Amino acid sequence: MTTNRQRALWADACVDLYADIAGSHLPEEAIADLIANLGHYAQRERLDFLKLVACAIGHWHLEQTDEDSIDVLPTVTILIGGESQTSESNIP
Repeated sequence: MTTNRQRALWADACVDLYADIAGSHLPEEAIADLIANLGHYAQRERLDFLKLVACAIGHWHLEQTDEDSIDVLPTVTILIGGESQTSESNIP
């Protein structure tokens, strides 16, 4: 069973590595910059970045109450410039 503590440790390793590569000094800066750059990567690879982000937020939300949840992911709505970018995910 993977715990949220383990997930956070994996993320910590990724953020630390990215911060070193990108020269970020604050965790908040490194996380935001990494997410933005993952968007550029997704675009280059012709992946639906908003769908991936919505899926990730859905997983994170479910894991807050049940680390092993297999419930259906909630609908996540992303607003960009006041316009809804609803992206229902069927990504596991």
